[in-house]
Amino acid sequence: MPRSEMLFSKNFGPNRPSAGDNEGRVASNHSAPNSRKAFRAEHSLGVTKDPKKEPKYKTLSRKIVENGVFVSLTMLLTIYALVGDDFRLLWTHKSADSTFDYMVVTCIFIFSFECIISVLGKADYLWSFFFWLDMISTVSLVLDITVVSEWMLNAIRSDEDGAEGAGEVRGGRAAKIGAKAGRVVRVLRLVRILKLYKAYYEAKAREKKKRMEAAKRPGDDDDWDDEDLDEDKAKLDSETDKESHVGRKLSEMTTRRVICLILAMLLGLPMLQAEQADQAAFSAEYGSEHVWQSFYGLTLASSSASARSTYEVALLRYIYYHNWFARADPAVYCPMGDCAGEYLAQLFWVGVQGEDIAIVRENAQLGPVINQEPAEFELHYKSIDGLYNLGLLPQQAQNMLKSSWTARCDTNSFATVGFSLLAEEIDDVVTHTVECPSDLRLQEHMYVSPRLMMREQFDDLHMAFYFDLRPFVKMDALYNLINTFNILVLLIVVSLMFSSDANRLIVNPVERMIKRVEAIRDDPLIAMKMADEEFKAEEVAKARKKRAKKEYAKFLLSELASGNFCGSGQNAPMETVILEKTIIKLGSLLALGFGEAGANIIGHNMKGGDSAGVNAMIAGSRVECIIGVVRIRDFSTATEVLQSKIMTFVNQVAEIVHGVVNEFQGAPNRNSGESFLVIWRTEANFDLNVPTATREKAASKLAGCSVVAFVKIVGGLHRSPLLATYRGHPGLQYRLGANCRVNLSFGLHAGWAIEGAVGSEFKIDASYLSPNVSIATSVERATQTYGVSLMVAQSVVELCPQSVVSKCRLIDRVVITGSSQPMEVYCVDLDYRAVSVDTAEPLKIVWNTRNRFKVRQFLESEKAAMESDSFDFAEVFDGDPTIRDMRKRYTVEFFQLFNMGYQNYAQGEWQVARRMLSCTRAILGTEDGPSSALLRHMEIPYQFEAPRDWQGVRDLVTAVVAADAN
Repeated sequence: MPRSEMLFSKNFGPNRPSAGDNEGRVASNHSAPNSRKAFRAEHSLGVTKDPKKEPKYKTLSRKIVENGVFVSLTMLLTIYALVGDDFRLLWTHKSADSTFDYMVVTCIFIFSFECIISVLGKADYLWSFFFWLDMISTVSLVLDITVVSEWMLNAIRSDEDGAEGAGEVRGGRAAKIGAKAGRVVRVLRLVRILKLYKAYYEAKAREKKKRMEAAKRPGDDDDWDDEDLDEDKAKLDSETDKESHVGRKLSEMTTRRVICLILAMLLGLPMLQAEQADQAAFSAEYGSEHVWQSFYGLTLASSSASARSTYEVALLRYIYYHNWFARADPAVYCPMGDCAGEYLAQLFWVGVQGEDIAIVRENAQLGPVINQEPAEFELHYKSIDGLYNLGLLPQQAQNMLKSSWTARCDTNSFATVGFSLLAEEIDDVVTHTVECPSDLRLQEHMYVSPRLMMREQFDDLHMAFYFDLRPFVKMDALYNLINTFNILVLLIVVSLMFSSDANRLIVNPVERMIKRVEAIRDDPLIAMKMADEEFKAEEVAKARKKRAKKEYAKFLLSELASGNFCGSGQNAPMETVILEKTIIKLGSLLALGFGEAGANIIGHNMKGGDSAGVNAMIAGSRVECIIGVVRIRDFSTATEVLQSKIMTFVNQVAEIVHGVVNEFQGAPNRNSGESFLVIWRTEANFDLNVPTATREKAASKLAGCSVVAFVKIVGGLHRSPLLATYRGHPGLQYRLGANCRVNLSFGLHAGWAIEGAVGSEFKIDASYLSPNVSIATSVERATQTYGVSLMVAQSVVELCPQSVVSKCRLIDRVVITGSSQPMEVYCVDLDYRAVSVDTAEPLKIVWNTRNRFKVRQFLESEKAAMESDSFDFAEVFDGDPTIRDMRKRYTVEFFQLFNMGYQNYAQGEWQVARRMLSCTRAILGTEDGPSSALLRHMEIPYQFEAPRDWQGVRDLVTAVVAADAN
């Protein structure tokens, strides 16, 4: 029966064998247990890690800039900075500008503070892409301060039109230039999208970090249903969340190029487009010429009724043609339709301008409509069903036309006197009065004046007309909000699209490989677990694809999106995938070849990324550990008989030994044919930062695990049907007798050892060197002297929990070469002849990779359960039927009688000891090995008379030689 089948039968089959059947536990398929997860390369190399303490101001700055409240605040202010000015123009009047200015100044202050603490708290922030992004975004906020924006618009108009006042001479042209300048300012404001993109980018990075911190416990359920597939997909997606230097650089460069491209288009295209308004003069400009000519004629003949009539008709037609009220309330003031309300600029202020206020006041008296009745004018044109209608004016506005022009609204260049149609509130129409054009924002009004005159005449006197652009500004602000949102979406989508293929094909695989290498560097023994995780990922992908095929529409869309619909059914794996899997395989082979002792060597050599040189001959490190030696009995005879099959035989034994040792928190180390060296490292439990009680408890559990593991191996060895076949081998029966069987002997000792590389530049072995290793070997060799399978040194028993100590029998006190003090030796009494071979029917299971993976996952869950505080070693001894069978022969009466005999032997009362030990030698029905060993020592050469210098201690080497001679 294969090893994995034995495990599956044990844990899942109907005829569950005992826990002692541990055949087939593969040690290398699991990650290091908690006691070995504390691998630290620096500590192993004897290097004390002493990092430079980070300055307090840097730590404080980083905490502030990463604080959730501060991040939320800057996010909200960024959104405000992006759309606040458009909201100002869309829903408020000029009187509210100061409030928005305060908000802008607040944003500038907080964003500047953010830049400063980011420079102090983030090592790679200064001069980085996001540093310039924040700087440009913050500086661009200055354009939203009302004084600055109006000064800029005025400066652009002055530069375009040549000299002070010339802009007012060519008012229409200046208005167009101002409109274009306003669009450029709004485009520059879109730079702040970069700051919002940065917030999105950093929020995404924080989310990745959270996902990476979520780790799946070992041994979780492996049945991959739909919910598990979704969870595994999220876990696999998070594998690349830790961005590498290559990925970060590529992502940053791609984002930078996309941003520069979009901004270049946004800034450049508006400047390269011809204005439609430049195609022909506006009606406002032509009408202003007509009204001015009529008014100028009136100034020359103020008493002429004909001149006044001509002027008043021209003025009324101009005002009604650009009727402000026709847009404010079309149902009332444009009942016939097709009025000025269809346009976004209407006349609201009319007056005269000049350098001399006296001349301006004198001529302003001619301005009001005196002879013409606006109501009659309306009635005349209302009866005409034209293609374009003039509309109606409210009574208050009609009265203003007939009133004197007294509103003083001087500009920087001219004295100005006139009247405003919006000077008084009108219910449901005029809710915000405007007496002078300056009551509106600079971009909310347009100045128009006649231009068919000489400069001197213009400076002396001319008419001025102001149009209300607020409907246009509001619509433009609304479109700008939509445009901002579209550009933000475009920026993110295009940036992601640009980097998607690079990430999928290159960056993500490279980052996964880097993550694998870093994990192997930090803990080389984790490579085997990576192989399991990679296999599960492959199975998840297969299951997901199989499930998608059932949903044909979704499957078809995914195939079309991936470009595989028209391709071949089987695509060759990409080189990056092959390389990633090769790294995992190489790491697994390193873990198998070097083992736990070679973890330092692997970690040390993988640390140096600037050189390809390998230095395997690093200094060893001292570790505290429990050392176990396992030896195959009669190995030389088996080698002679089995010949080429000896490798299979040794591997079958090793499979049980390594698997059980690994399950019980140990690490197999050296295989030398007939013997195995296994280690339980305890140096992690001696960390000074860990309380003493915790350290002692952890060391006690490892000691108990070492004893129980060897007991389990004995049971699994003799229960295995595969190894039982060697009992009937003719060659072995001929050489070893008819009752021959595969048997092992075990020795345990605790102490220090030097862990490191043994060999040269041509070949090394990662192993442990110490007198304690020799002592453990001597303890194992003594099993032959005392006729037992398992011997435990005093150093291990002192560490074991009481539940394990009670299962150990003190059999002697000896001096062992390499030890400065005598030590007691114990045995764990096990009658392996009482174990029956497992006769259960083999499970009908195909032992493919998936099923083996599930078995390994189950073993991981068992290991995790063993690490809990509730684990009790007594339950292992009492609850395992195989162990119970092996210990059934050993009664309380036997132990009591042997203990009395041993105490008399130790105290020098050898005659009494002889009588008692003679009883224990035969009381079991078979010869008791320790009793016989003590009797032999007392008989030869002492004839059961203790020497005068007897201290209850003897030399173990002499005892072994004597046993070999017998």
